[in-house]
Amino acid sequence: MASRQQVGAPLAGHSGWVRSVAFSPDGKTLASGAAYPDNTVILWDVASRQQVGAPLAGHGHTVYSVAFSPDGQTLASGAEDNTVILWDVASRQQVGAPLAGHSGWVSSVAFSPDGKTLASGGGRMVILWDVDVSSWIAKAKRIANRGLTPDERRRYLGTE
Repeated sequence: MASRQQVGAPLAGHSGWVRSVAFSPDGKTLASGAAYPDNTVILWDVASRQQVGAPLAGHGHTVYSVAFSPDGQTLASGAEDNTVILWDVASRQQVGAPLAGHSGWVSSVAFSPDGKTLASGGGRMVILWDVDVSSWIAKAKRIANRGLTPDERRRYLGTE
């Protein structure tokens, strides 16, 4: 029978209760989301068991759910502030404005297997989000009826 035991000391860094954890697809990074008054996401290096940089702060209340995209490049966090935030894992920066559409707290987030759609659940609803940057660019080009300048891409679509 396999041994079920704790592996090393607990990872401590949040000031609020941890509400959600998720491993990156390659298993090298762990994300944890915490409750008020913390309201942050911490990325952990699994091998060294150390926190990677400062906590990701952007939510106004308890972070209830975290999920990595299938390629591991994006992290989604859903919170009691009724929003979902997308994070660029490499730069540790927020990607665009928070996704708002829920009338209550967001209790769950999950990426589709291809990473192009994000599902967020809260209350009695599920919202599907198009999180594929290449499709955003294609839509913007169709609307403008031309290609976008680098300045327009930054201004309207943010950075990839």
